[in-house]
Amino acid sequence: MAVKCRHLRAVLRQEQRLAAILPVLAALALAGAVLAWLNGRLGPVLEARASSQAVNLMGQAIDAAVDNCLQENGMDYGDFITIATDGAGRVTSLTSNTAANSRFKRQVVEAVARQLAALDSDALCIPLGSLTGQPLLSGAGPSVRVRVDSVGEIAADYTNSFTAAGVNQTLHRVSLDITATIYLFLPGKILPVSVSSSVCVAETVIVGETPDTYLDLGKGTG
Repeated sequence: MAVKCRHLRAVLRQEQRLAAILPVLAALALAGAVLAWLNGRLGPVLEARASSQAVNLMGQAIDAAVDNCLQENGMDYGDFITIATDGAGRVTSLTSNTAANSRFKRQVVEAVARQLAALDSDALCIPLGSLTGQPLLSGAGPSVRVRVDSVGEIAADYTNSFTAAGVNQTLHRVSLDITATIYLFLPGKILPVSVSSSVCVAETVIVGETPDTYLDLGKGTG
């Protein structure tokens, strides 16, 4: 009889423990379902917002890197391009200063990498209310932290453009086309974001007819 009572008490204790655990398991299951729903609903919105903010910050970082390099080197049009004229002062050719251009391009790529690696994580934080799409909740609630996980490939190349600037005048513009990629660390995901930016590094107005030798500059100067 005593053995039977002990067995009954053990069964009761097991049932009591199970009864205590079941609400916890149910709460965990509900929380998991809610998180899965939120991730499926808000995940794409978070990625879009994070990408948009990152592209804006990357564009600003690239512009700042180019401006800083120009100021530090004190470079102007003559440092990028050499203009040759004939005895009458007419422009006969434009020649890229290859060594200086290559050196400047390397400096810009290094500066862009530093700027991107130092992007402000606070500027990439997105309030949870902004992900709901409800105007009244925009900017409200705790922020979802987004940070730069790493900086990917950065490429740069020169391009030249010639446009009419008046009677017998041509505007020659030298631009540096920069493409960069960073990887954002989002909750449960690493998101690559790429941006392409063209920054003017030098320009001048050339008076006179445009000789064919202008075409020698082409794409990829320096």
